[in-house]
Amino acid sequence: MGDTIVKLYQKQNFVIGEDILKTIKKNNLTLDEALLIIYFCGNNNHPILDIDEISQKFGMEELSIMQAFANITNKNLINIKMVKNKDGKVEELIDLTKFYESIAYDMSEKEKKDSSTSIFNAFEQEFARPLSSVEFELINNWLDKGIKEELIRLALKEAIFNGSFTLRYIDAILNEWVKKGFKTEKEVDLYLKKRKAPRIRKDEDFFDYNWLEDDE
Repeated sequence: MGDTIVKLYQKQNFVIGEDILKTIKKNNLTLDEALLIIYFCGNNNHPILDIDEISQKFGMEELSIMQAFANITNKNLINIKMVKNKDGKVEELIDLTKFYESIAYDMSEKEKKDSSTSIFNAFEQEFARPLSSVEFELINNWLDKGIKEELIRLALKEAIFNGSFTLRYIDAILNEWVKKGFKTEKEVDLYLKKRKAPRIRKDEDFFDYNWLEDDE
């Protein structure tokens, strides 16, 4: 995801979006530093430290420009690349990859947070009640262990299918899947299809596997 976002920012027509402003704020940039970042982002095709143009655009003095440039360089938000132009002369270009990576990281963290929130909502919708603090902690524990959200949702679905609305039951399902090394929904689906293969039963008995009593 991060590389895709960086390439998008490097190629697109520049617009000062909310994500850029949030990254500027997160890095505690001064007004002069923020103006320089915005200037460089707006010149993606050929970002150079053109002091005369920056001074004309933003009304900044040369000393202020140089100080702001040094500061954002020290904050590891930009790099300087030496490249040859069409005439074969070497010139300094401003590389904004670090700044774009900072934006990508923030967006990734927001996505994780939104994803975590959605899994809690899924449980509350299925249980038709708010989750307790203990239940929140248990779900967070699954996520912290690296159990994918898709597996947690599948375990929830399996529990509901078996008529159980307790996290203890779902925890037993997930522990069983972790022990078997399952990491994807496809692996679990194949396992469940084998586990739930039709059997000849008497009268109205139906297959109902109890995960809490799995001895395998």
